[in-house]
Amino acid sequence: MSIYMEKNRRTKQSIQKSFMRILENKSFESITIGDITKTAKINRGTFYLHYKDKFDLLDQIEQQLFADLGNHIDELQSRYSSIHTLKKEQEQLAAKLFNFIEMQSPILKIFLSDHGRAGFHIRFRDAFSEKVHYNLQKNESFIANLKVPMEYFLSFITSAFLGLIEQWVRNGLDKTPHEMTAIYIDIIFFIQNNLEPMPTSNANTVKDLL
Repeated sequence: MSIYMEKNRRTKQSIQKSFMRILENKSFESITIGDITKTAKINRGTFYLHYKDKFDLLDQIEQQLFADLGNHIDELQSRYSSIHTLKKEQEQLAAKLFNFIEMQSPILKIFLSDHGRAGFHIRFRDAFSEKVHYNLQKNESFIANLKVPMEYFLSFITSAFLGLIEQWVRNGLDKTPHEMTAIYIDIIFFIQNNLEPMPTSNANTVKDLL
């Protein structure tokens, strides 16, 4: 990497860190370019060399977050595509994902707060869903055996998993990545091993009550 490229990288990193510090205390809508340049100790010209505006700055931070998350999902799901995957492997791979979330928790906490730009939850969900969908499409056995429309399946699993992540972040990371991995694995195996179709007799009983 050339000296010029390294300088640009450090400048962008400084701008992003300064922006995130401001976002901890001010809403995205109220932040100005002047706030960012003052905190980063740069002039406006330097800012505009790297970003079009504050929306472009936030977009780039979000996209990098989503890309990094996607890489972890790729690794996790490539092993987890079959229910026959060894439990130990699932634990190790899920632990990597939760460790990643822990490292990114300062950003996620801000983006999920009232200070973040509106719609982050939806963008986060869509990026997660798109990556999961991409991986599932490569699993012919899964596609052949899926009994519900793909969009409903994706909506369920992405909302459930992201709900787990968001709750953890909102709780201030009250549990370790290891503990969150255990919770995740327990939920998955509970569903796989304990939830069975309702017996016909019970189904009829419920129907009679309606």
